[in-house]
Amino acid sequence: MSRLGGIENQQFDVLIIGGGMAGGGVARDLALRGASVALFEKADFAYGTTSRSSKLIHGGLRYLELFDFKLVRESLRERETLSRLAPHLIRPLPFLIPIYRGARPGLIKVRIGLALYDWLTPGKATDRYGVIRPEAALALEPEIRAEDLRGAGYYFDDLLLSPERLCLENVLSACRHGARAFNYVAVEEVLRGPKGIEGLAVRDLLTDQVRRVRGQVIVNAAGPWVDQIRALAGVQDRGPHVIRTTKGVHCLLPRLTERAVYLPAQDERMIFVIPWREFSLVGTTDTDFDGNLDRLWATKDEVTYLLEEVRRVLPDRRVTADNVLYTYAGVRPLTHEPGKSPSKVSRQHRVWVEGPGGKFLTITGTKLTCFRSLAEAASDLAMERLGRRAAARTAMLTLDGADQSAGRVEARAWMDVSAELAATGLRRETLERLVETYGRSYVRVLDLARKLSDGAERLCGRNPEIVAQLHYAVAEELTISLQDFLLRRTGIGTSPCQGLDCAGPIAARMADLLGWNARRREAELDAFHDQVNQSHRFREP
Repeated sequence: MSRLGGIENQQFDVLIIGGGMAGGGVARDLALRGASVALFEKADFAYGTTSRSSKLIHGGLRYLELFDFKLVRESLRERETLSRLAPHLIRPLPFLIPIYRGARPGLIKVRIGLALYDWLTPGKATDRYGVIRPEAALALEPEIRAEDLRGAGYYFDDLLLSPERLCLENVLSACRHGARAFNYVAVEEVLRGPKGIEGLAVRDLLTDQVRRVRGQVIVNAAGPWVDQIRALAGVQDRGPHVIRTTKGVHCLLPRLTERAVYLPAQDERMIFVIPWREFSLVGTTDTDFDGNLDRLWATKDEVTYLLEEVRRVLPDRRVTADNVLYTYAGVRPLTHEPGKSPSKVSRQHRVWVEGPGGKFLTITGTKLTCFRSLAEAASDLAMERLGRRAAARTAMLTLDGADQSAGRVEARAWMDVSAELAATGLRRETLERLVETYGRSYVRVLDLARKLSDGAERLCGRNPEIVAQLHYAVAEELTISLQDFLLRRTGIGTSPCQGLDCAGPIAARMADLLGWNARRREAELDAFHDQVNQSHRFREP
């Protein structure tokens, strides 16, 4: 049976274009309210901007400089909410802001900013934010430059271990509540009738089949592609452009610090050095971009810029291009604000109501931290247009495959895997990775590992993931391609080896599970290697 089987015979309440954090969040919100939903993503869920982020759930300290207090307050509130919904994916992360003589911002400005940040934070359970003395800063992070150091700001935000998993959990939760979600399905046409926009024509990129699907409301959550979708729909109520696309580049270095370091760059941008897994994640740039959104990579100049800024504060010999393990680049779909520099454009999300009857909703300015509140706002508008009322429930139910009431569950309570160590024979690092990946649903993978003869075998000698995870991803997580599994269902493809050691054997296993022939298997390997090669293109002349 076709993947798209039956959708032509159903009238959906809402059709969603785009399967990143915004689209996945809206799909979950609406499905929990009882609306019938179909979501279409032309690549894989979280493929675009979502997977190219700085991996932070944060209030946005720098937005205080723009006097965007509303966004900071919303972000801090959502940060606290997400720490309840997905504690397996989110960890408190301490930040240092080294402050040097003559640099901007100075001690007084940082002190005032952190006092405001502290005041705006709801239900804060960490230490109070503030400024610490130079010797205290150096005791915490000896690698930062001591010369002319006047002190350091100290505060907490949160690290998101896997934006890809957070997005996927939203999509899967939506499906459990009746939504239909399709990856590798592209929108080819926005259908119009006597009453205006009536649906979409979509193409399954795996089979080349085209289907027409009807829906009362269209949500355009296509991220950097939203203006292209608006043009396809013939919608220009707000003009031809509602987004400004800016490029952000990140590079991965060996671990330099144990805390995040927040660096004011010489051009007044802000750069993070973030401890993530075995790495220090360095980013990000913020420059206008009008190139090919589907072929994107970091350039030599962009990587050089980041490394030079980091060396000013962290004069570590490892901060060189030769030590960059890999890079990634993404494009932000910021709201179009003419006349402002990229870094000054607000990150506040907007939902634009357009089209006949106001039933074409376009999302811009998505901030990863605020995806849930954005989804709630967009879903409120969609429900209004459907003439129905139902309260949002997304702040109350966990994002770990269980959809249970979200209480104050500490992630470290889940990490006690002592009983499973004895019962399963798996290594501690494998069990801990299962908990970090699936939350309390990790027991489903353990059950599968027991049932499969080789379920507990490791897939890669350098990573803790096991065979049962591959079977689970194919059967339960809408996994279509090799890239899906290596890059977005697990952390194998973003580990130091980038999955190159094990891609071939994993592709062979996937071929058996999905019925690929030899040609398809080789095509999958070629596509994966192309993605890895893009992460190293900054080395080219």
